Amino acid sequence: MDEPDKNIVDLTAACILAVEEVAKVRLDFTQDTLPFLDFYLMSAREVKEEAHGLIAQMVGVYFGEVIRRNLGPARWYLPREQPENVRLEFEDIFLSFNPIGIAYEALIEEESEGFGAHLELRPADRSVVKGSLEALGATRSDDYYRFGVRFEIIDQVAHTLRSRLPEAERSRTLGPDAYAHLRIDDPPESPLS
Repeated sequence: MDEPDKNIVDLTAACILAVEEVAKVRLDFTQDTLPFLDFYLMSAREVKEEAHGLIAQMVGVYFGEVIRRNLGPARWYLPREQPENVRLEFEDIFLSFNPIGIAYEALIEEESEGFGAHLELRPADRSVVKGSLEALGATRSDDYYRFGVRFEIIDQVAHTLRSRLPEAERSRTLGPDAYAHLRIDDPPESPLS
């Protein structure tokens, strides 16, 4: 996997320091650290709303790096000055989402339009993925915005998609062109701005 760019490195470093200050735990890019991210967000809800955009970016990029490092191969799509259009794009299966959008929704504890926080799949994969997730059982509404739950969902989706790949396609790499239709050059007004 490629090394992330400087913005990703800077935002993850800021997140690690912020969480360490609040939770007294040093994040290490493993799934086990995600509850500390939730703990940090609980305290961050008390800050001024103007800071929510930066908090969502720090936490979302850290969460994206946990996904990329543990469930990849995946790469970042980073349109400059457009955090609402950032995407983590898997390279071996068609799966993409905005980790910053997931973090923003976790911070405000409700869905927010225009972020791409939902998982993007090929239409042909949607019913199989839905069945796979339903087999896990329902998620309690108060757990839906927890990072550990989101990690498990993304892990299940990635596993389902990989298990469906024909042998001949298992060594292919999806390039940026595969996700071109998800990339927005003229974004709508964002609460992160």
